[in-house]
Amino acid sequence: MRFKIAALILAFAVCLSFALSCRQGQVGESYGLAAEPSKTPFLGVCVLLPKDPKELPAFASAIKRTGFGWVQTDIPLSRINPREGVYEFNYGNFEVALKVLRQSGLHLLLKFLGQADWISRDPKGPHADWDETLNLTPPKDKAKWQEVVKQIVRRYGAYCRAWQIGNEPDGGGYFRGSADDYMAYLEWTSTAIRSVQPEAIIVAGELFRGLVEPNSYGDVLRKLVRRPDLFDVLSVHYPLAPPQHAAGMEDYLQAMREARITKPVWNTEQSAGITCDYFPEGATTHIRTEGGLRLSPLKAVAHSLALGCEKVFLFSWNYDTSSIGYRPDVQTECRVAAENLDGASFARKLELGDKNLTAYLFRRHDGEHLLTVWTEVKGLTAKLSLTSRQPVTVINHKGEKSILQPQNGQVSLVADFCPKVVRGLQEGVQVKRFE
Repeated sequence: MRFKIAALILAFAVCLSFALSCRQGQVGESYGLAAEPSKTPFLGVCVLLPKDPKELPAFASAIKRTGFGWVQTDIPLSRINPREGVYEFNYGNFEVALKVLRQSGLHLLLKFLGQADWISRDPKGPHADWDETLNLTPPKDKAKWQEVVKQIVRRYGAYCRAWQIGNEPDGGGYFRGSADDYMAYLEWTSTAIRSVQPEAIIVAGELFRGLVEPNSYGDVLRKLVRRPDLFDVLSVHYPLAPPQHAAGMEDYLQAMREARITKPVWNTEQSAGITCDYFPEGATTHIRTEGGLRLSPLKAVAHSLALGCEKVFLFSWNYDTSSIGYRPDVQTECRVAAENLDGASFARKLELGDKNLTAYLFRRHDGEHLLTVWTEVKGLTAKLSLTSRQPVTVINHKGEKSILQPQNGQVSLVADFCPKVVRGLQEGVQVKRFE
């Protein structure tokens, strides 16, 4: 699925043309359920690791400079463990890369995705299209698989504490087993990880379909929430994309509520690959529509936080030439998002009587409130009035700042298609639209 989404973004970027609210047109009830921010950075990015050690310092520095605090990457397990008892831990300089990234201050999220044929249930079964040695069927032997996992964690646990288990087991094609197969895989893997690293963070699910037919092949979510002992974080993919691409966050939040689980949710694959500058007049960015594939970083991140995600991993840094690592303008907006929203908790969505106008209020630990605001239609503007007794700072998607002085306790602001952050607001700030 991730390559399909990346291809859609690439095609859009090349032609510079038109390429969740919920099914009724607004997400509505899901807003206001965001978790408190964690102590680690909230913004991450999915990466392919360079194999040349000389490239690694600059690679890590660029990611840090863009505002990311986390990197997520797959463990090339079929290459590291090609045969029983054989381990090549630094295959393709993988371990060197982990060390450099961690020393740079980045947090690592390593993903267990597939394995070598020798331990797979079907050695001749489906393999990854990006690596012909990576078997996507589940492992067949619990004891042998757990020994592999323990070896991996003993070695890479020096650099990593957070481990993703699987990828889209509810039907994405990257885990070729049933929902029950995934639950067994999760139990085997998480138990082995914790036996070596008791403080590990188990990131499970990697779901994108939400609530599907009960007891169906892809009915992972219902089964997963019955076993909260097996995971620390629920991971989801693309909650802002159209329904045909991904389920909405309300599915995951509903399942968690019904199971009385209060664990955090991470959005570990969020597309946000182009800024507002490239869109023609009339283009839209409404979530849960095709516009959800046109989101820029600040819009995507603010939406995800407002919908209840504790962390957001953008897709991707360097999977293809449309990726963030090749786009200085997108990198700038990522940095704006990170600098302003890291450490902030979602307060509320402001209802301003217009579905084409989005405004979210966040609260920082020091009591400062900030606003993210934009219109969902290119060319549409909206005049806003904010209550404030002191000057406020407005930061646009390019990082440019301006100071607005209050008059009679009010500050005037024009919202447009390009997202803005308004800093220096106080608790109880009132925002109104006027003509």
